[in-house]
Amino acid sequence: MAAASLLLFIGCTGTDLGAEVSGVVSLDGKPLESGTVVFAPVDGVSNNATSAVNSGGTYQLVSNRTTGLAPGKYRVAVTMYEHVDVKPGERSMVMPKLLTPEKYADPSKSGLEFDVAPGSNTIDLPLTSG
Repeated sequence: MAAASLLLFIGCTGTDLGAEVSGVVSLDGKPLESGTVVFAPVDGVSNNATSAVNSGGTYQLVSNRTTGLAPGKYRVAVTMYEHVDVKPGERSMVMPKLLTPEKYADPSKSGLEFDVAPGSNTIDLPLTSG
């Protein structure tokens, strides 16, 4: 019985979500050097997929700790906060400043909406300050 339960669990957490999304995030033509990208499903059924923004503005989405996401329509949020230095073992009470325009922090207000197809998708996110 335990083996059957384990197989059911493994089947539910497989890595084949059907779609992979990666791309480059830029603000006013310059790649972001850090931040977070969130793809939120419009249908509300699938899980959000997230990625850290790496040096050069690159990102690759992860959903439930696996690479990729389910195909479908997504609204996107992008945030980048200023870095706050905190000494090891201490906590900061300072709220970091949002460096990307506020509208991009909310997927329902960002204006960024994409259809994600099965397979590999390259979706660049060119943000503007204006």
